[in-house]
Amino acid sequence: MADGATAAMRAAAAVSFALALGLAGCGQELPQTATLGAGGGSPSLADGAQAGGSLVDARGRPLSPPPVPANVPAQAVRAGEESALALWVHEGRVVTSAWTREAGWSAAQPLEEIYGAASDAQLASNGRGVAMAVWRHTVGSIQSLRFSRFEQGAGWTRPDVMPGALPQADAAGTADDGPRLQMDADGNATARWPSGFHAGEVQTARYVAGQGWTQAAGEPVATAGPAAAPTGVR
Repeated sequence: MADGATAAMRAAAAVSFALALGLAGCGQELPQTATLGAGGGSPSLADGAQAGGSLVDARGRPLSPPPVPANVPAQAVRAGEESALALWVHEGRVVTSAWTREAGWSAAQPLEEIYGAASDAQLASNGRGVAMAVWRHTVGSIQSLRFSRFEQGAGWTRPDVMPGALPQADAAGTADDGPRLQMDADGNATARWPSGFHAGEVQTARYVAGQGWTQAAGEPVATAGPAAAPTGVR
């Protein structure tokens, strides 16, 4: 029975991923970040979702689901015409897998293995070979944000701390406590999150290709712009 239940959950997860990455967009539109539900739950996607399609690349050709453990939510983006990325948090580590037409999904690998626990990971891509991951890192009561940038052919950079970032303490896994991430067509990224310095304040930082992250800056929520949700996710 246990084996049957596990198989059923994995099958449901495969269906969820099929619905998700098939929505990654085509042509000149930026790819959506598909959030896959845990244990095969429905993905959270922008309007226009195609129900029931197979997992496809930018040209409508089928992909297999990524090696995400059962009951673990994940995010996925199309990184290029012939490539995709998946990212999730498992046992306190940010884990990634990359897909290409020739090789399929790579073995899951943690971006780093350091003291502390990762959570609230976000993934965004420009669909042209560049992607960014940002996540919360917690050591005891100490909170920080860390990041890694992906470039086709080079892979993920060594994770580092986002300068000046202090996220609000995680309130029992509340989704609104975590960072939100967007990327434009040129590979520049913007991140926003509730500030840990002052209540009612958000911090924002921008990554400029070739330069790196700006120092995180805070502003009152009342004057801040709309929260930057992951591309295509609502």
